Amino acid sequence: MVQPQDGTSQRLRVGDIELAYELAFLRVFMAWEVLLEGAFLRFMCGFMHSNGQEPLAAGKAYQPTISDAETYLLNGRQYLLWHNPTHVINRAGGFFSNSRFELILASAQHRVEHFATVRHRIAHSQKDAAAKFDTVSMLLAGKRYMGSRPGRFLRDWQVGINPPQRWFASICLELESLSHQICA
Repeated sequence: MVQPQDGTSQRLRVGDIELAYELAFLRVFMAWEVLLEGAFLRFMCGFMHSNGQEPLAAGKAYQPTISDAETYLLNGRQYLLWHNPTHVINRAGGFFSNSRFELILASAQHRVEHFATVRHRIAHSQKDAAAKFDTVSMLLAGKRYMGSRPGRFLRDWQVGINPPQRWFASICLELESLSHQICA
């Protein structure tokens, strides 16, 4: 129970808990996007991972600083989007040659696209976002959620997992594993 300052008591409603799951998921997905951008920029500078440097595409050169890499990558734009794995994979293919970054992301492309669809549904209320979320929830959980609410999905228990795990935790672990693979 939540105890407001006026002395009355209030119970948390399920809808409030689901909204908290949605906000937490937005934060997690935002951290994923920041990781992708940060790793990409560092690899553009020649930073090494456990297999060495990312090999450059023909005609490309490592950038001297992260700031230079960002300026080069933005090419006059204010920002780039990092939520869509297809775009990030294509971006990597344009700067690197047979990169581990690209390979790891491509190996999980469909899963990350599904997670991006959940993020999109939280951020947008259009019919298209709801329909795509319903499709993803059917693919991942085998069911649709009333009102196409991502919080209901994220709070739901994943079937066939032992010990039991909520979708939110499962997705977080999957993104964490990909992050380790990209950066290690």
